[in-house]
Amino acid sequence: MRPSALLTTAAFVVSAALSAFASGQTATPVNPNKTPAVQPQRSELSEAFLKRIRAITDTFEPIDGISYDQAVNIYKRDTDAEANIALWEEILKAYKSFCRSRCKTDIERMDVYRVLLLRSMFPEDEALKQAKPRVLTPTETRAAMHFYRLAPKPIDMTPVH
Repeated sequence: MRPSALLTTAAFVVSAALSAFASGQTATPVNPNKTPAVQPQRSELSEAFLKRIRAITDTFEPIDGISYDQAVNIYKRDTDAEANIALWEEILKAYKSFCRSRCKTDIERMDVYRVLLLRSMFPEDEALKQAKPRVLTPTETRAAMHFYRLAPKPIDMTPVH
Protein backbone atom coordinates (compact mmCIF):
# COMPACT_ATOMS: atom_id res chain seq x y z
CA MET A 1 0.00 0.00 0.00
CA ARG A 2 1.37 3.45 -0.90
CA PRO A 3 2.12 5.80 2.03
CA SER A 4 -0.65 8.26 1.09
CA ALA A 5 -3.21 5.45 0.80
CA LEU A 6 -2.04 4.08 4.14
CA LEU A 7 -2.39 7.55 5.70
CA THR A 8 -5.93 7.82 4.34
CA THR A 9 -6.82 4.36 5.65
CA ALA A 10 -5.19 5.09 9.01
CA ALA A 11 -7.13 8.35 9.34
CA PHE A 12 -10.35 6.47 8.59
CA VAL A 13 -9.56 3.78 11.18
CA VAL A 14 -8.70 6.39 13.83
CA SER A 15 -11.88 8.30 13.05
CA ALA A 16 -13.92 5.11 13.30
CA ALA A 17 -12.34 4.27 16.65
CA LEU A 18 -13.14 7.76 17.95
CA SER A 19 -16.70 7.35 16.69
CA ALA A 20 -17.10 4.02 18.46
CA PHE A 21 -15.67 5.51 21.67
CA ALA A 22 -18.17 8.37 21.57
CA SER A 23 -21.12 6.03 21.12
CA GLY A 24 -20.00 3.69 23.91
CA GLN A 25 -19.14 0.85 21.54
CA THR A 26 -15.93 -1.11 21.67
CA ALA A 27 -13.60 -0.20 18.83
CA THR A 28 -12.32 -3.16 16.84
CA PRO A 29 -8.82 -2.83 15.39
CA VAL A 30 -8.75 -3.18 11.61
CA ASN A 31 -5.81 -4.29 9.53
CA PRO A 32 -6.08 -2.08 6.41
CA ASN A 33 -4.13 -4.66 4.40
CA LYS A 34 -6.86 -7.26 5.03
CA THR A 35 -9.92 -5.15 4.33
CA PRO A 36 -11.67 -5.91 1.05
CA ALA A 37 -11.67 -3.18 -1.56
CA VAL A 38 -15.02 -1.48 -2.06
CA GLN A 39 -16.12 -1.71 -5.65
CA PRO A 40 -16.98 1.56 -7.39
CA GLN A 41 -20.62 2.59 -6.99
CA ARG A 42 -20.47 4.70 -10.15
CA SER A 43 -18.09 4.84 -13.10
CA GLU A 44 -18.34 8.59 -13.69
CA LEU A 45 -18.93 11.72 -11.65
CA SER A 46 -20.54 14.83 -13.07
CA GLU A 47 -18.43 17.88 -13.94
CA ALA A 48 -20.20 19.81 -11.17
CA PHE A 49 -19.32 17.10 -8.64
CA LEU A 50 -15.70 17.03 -9.83
CA LYS A 51 -15.48 20.81 -9.29
CA ARG A 52 -16.71 20.31 -5.74
CA ILE A 53 -14.02 17.69 -5.15
CA ARG A 54 -11.39 20.03 -6.62
CA ALA A 55 -12.38 22.83 -4.24
CA ILE A 56 -11.88 20.50 -1.27
CA THR A 57 -8.60 18.94 -2.40
CA ASP A 58 -7.11 22.29 -3.44
CA THR A 59 -7.35 23.37 0.20
CA PHE A 60 -6.84 20.13 2.11
CA GLU A 61 -4.30 18.11 0.07
CA PRO A 62 -1.36 19.94 1.70
CA ILE A 63 -2.83 19.01 5.08
CA ASP A 64 -4.20 15.47 4.67
CA GLY A 65 -2.26 14.31 1.61
CA ILE A 66 -5.37 13.23 -0.31
CA SER A 67 -4.93 14.25 -3.94
CA TYR A 68 -7.69 15.17 -6.35
CA ASP A 69 -7.32 11.81 -8.17
CA GLN A 70 -7.46 9.89 -4.89
CA ALA A 71 -10.56 11.84 -3.83
CA VAL A 72 -12.28 11.13 -7.16
CA ASN A 73 -11.59 7.42 -6.64
CA ILE A 74 -12.94 7.60 -3.08
CA TYR A 75 -16.14 9.34 -4.20
CA LYS A 76 -16.70 6.82 -7.00
CA ARG A 77 -16.73 4.12 -4.30
CA ASP A 78 -18.78 6.13 -1.80
CA THR A 79 -22.27 4.75 -1.19
CA ASP A 80 -23.53 8.20 -0.13
CA ALA A 81 -21.26 10.54 -2.08
CA GLU A 82 -23.60 13.54 -2.00
CA ALA A 83 -24.02 13.50 1.78
CA ASN A 84 -20.29 13.05 2.31
CA ILE A 85 -19.21 15.80 -0.05
CA ALA A 86 -21.74 18.13 1.62
CA LEU A 87 -20.05 17.34 4.95
CA TRP A 88 -16.60 18.11 3.48
CA GLU A 89 -17.91 21.32 1.93
CA GLU A 90 -19.10 22.39 5.38
CA ILE A 91 -15.68 21.55 6.85
CA LEU A 92 -14.10 23.56 4.02
CA LYS A 93 -16.39 26.53 4.61
CA ALA A 94 -15.67 26.49 8.36
CA TYR A 95 -11.93 26.10 7.74
CA LYS A 96 -11.80 29.03 5.32
CA SER A 97 -13.92 31.21 7.61
CA PHE A 98 -11.72 30.56 10.63
CA CYS A 99 -8.46 30.77 8.69
CA ARG A 100 -9.37 33.94 6.79
CA SER A 101 -6.99 36.06 8.87
CA ARG A 102 -4.81 33.40 10.48
CA CYS A 103 -3.54 29.81 10.00
CA LYS A 104 -0.08 30.92 8.94
CA THR A 105 1.70 27.73 10.04
CA ASP A 106 1.30 24.08 9.07
CA ILE A 107 0.70 23.16 12.72
CA GLU A 108 -2.14 25.66 13.06
CA ARG A 109 -3.71 24.54 9.77
CA MET A 110 -3.54 20.89 10.94
CA ASP A 111 -5.07 21.84 14.31
CA VAL A 112 -8.00 23.57 12.62
CA TYR A 113 -8.48 20.70 10.14
CA ARG A 114 -8.41 18.13 12.95
CA VAL A 115 -10.83 20.00 15.23
CA LEU A 116 -13.28 20.50 12.37
CA LEU A 117 -13.06 16.84 11.38
CA LEU A 118 -13.76 15.86 14.98
CA ARG A 119 -16.59 18.39 15.16
CA SER A 120 -18.15 16.78 12.09
CA MET A 121 -18.36 13.51 14.07
CA PHE A 122 -18.98 14.66 17.66
CA PRO A 123 -20.92 17.28 19.60
CA GLU A 124 -18.75 20.30 20.38
CA ASP A 125 -17.89 19.36 23.98
CA GLU A 126 -16.80 15.83 23.01
CA ALA A 127 -14.86 17.13 20.00
CA LEU A 128 -13.08 19.60 22.29
CA LYS A 129 -12.08 16.76 24.65
CA GLN A 130 -10.76 14.67 21.75
CA ALA A 131 -9.01 17.47 19.82
CA LYS A 132 -5.75 17.94 21.72
CA PRO A 133 -4.58 20.81 19.48
CA ARG A 134 -0.89 21.64 19.45
CA VAL A 135 -1.14 25.43 19.10
CA LEU A 136 -4.81 26.43 19.33
CA THR A 137 -6.09 27.42 22.75
CA PRO A 138 -9.40 25.95 23.98
CA THR A 139 -11.06 29.30 23.16
CA GLU A 140 -9.61 29.28 19.62
CA THR A 141 -10.61 25.63 19.20
CA ARG A 142 -14.21 26.43 20.15
CA ALA A 143 -14.16 29.45 17.84
CA ALA A 144 -13.11 27.24 14.92
CA MET A 145 -15.82 24.68 15.76
CA HIS A 146 -18.50 27.39 15.85
CA PHE A 147 -18.08 27.84 12.09
CA TYR A 148 -19.19 24.23 11.51
CA ARG A 149 -23.00 24.24 11.27
CA LEU A 150 -24.04 20.63 10.56
CA ALA A 151 -25.10 18.13 13.19
CA PRO A 152 -22.38 15.63 14.14
CA LYS A 153 -22.41 12.44 12.10
CA PRO A 154 -20.23 9.56 13.37
CA ILE A 155 -18.57 7.42 10.73
CA ASP A 156 -20.70 4.37 10.00
CA MET A 157 -18.61 1.23 9.73
CA THR A 158 -20.66 -0.79 7.27
CA PRO A 159 -19.21 -4.26 6.68
CA VAL A 160 -18.20 -4.97 3.09
CA HIS A 161 -19.34 -8.32 1.75
